[in-house]
Amino acid sequence: MQENNLNYNFDIDQIMQTIRQEIKEKKLDHVILDFEEIPLQQEMKNQTDNMPFQLDSLQQSMEYLSIRSQIDPYKQPIEGNFLIKFVKKVLRKLMKFYMMPIITEQNALNLHTANAVRQTNQYILSKTESNPINPAELLSRMDALELKQSADRQEIQALRSQIRALTAENEQLRRRLS
Repeated sequence: MQENNLNYNFDIDQIMQTIRQEIKEKKLDHVILDFEEIPLQQEMKNQTDNMPFQLDSLQQSMEYLSIRSQIDPYKQPIEGNFLIKFVKKVLRKLMKFYMMPIITEQNALNLHTANAVRQTNQYILSKTESNPINPAELLSRMDALELKQSADRQEIQALRSQIRALTAENEQLRRRLS
């Protein structure tokens, strides 16, 4: 009986040289960016500052969240020669125990976020359908409230005058009794 001795000899220097060559070809930089240096984050920050509510924007975000709520850990196909593919597959297997709980938790968070945005959208739609905003009606209600507020102020002033008069009368009665 012959034993199959599979002897894999890996040349780490050759693997690293191949990886460096791919980095050069793809023009990737080894410098890690800070979050402040990422243009998308600054762009999003500028878009959301002092932005009024827009139902269309909410609906777009809801659709985006619904479509992209699940993260696929193996989305990227493994490319390269046999040796590169083998190393990448081994690395993937070795990192699986660490990455899968994070991805599962992120997927759950994404689903709940998408659901919250969907529920918010439904709430807003139900309120706008049941109570359509009529600017003329709002203006008349505002005028009526301003009149009522003015009348309430006058009534408060009258009550304060009565309180002062009653307090003065009460003080006079106390002096007579003592």
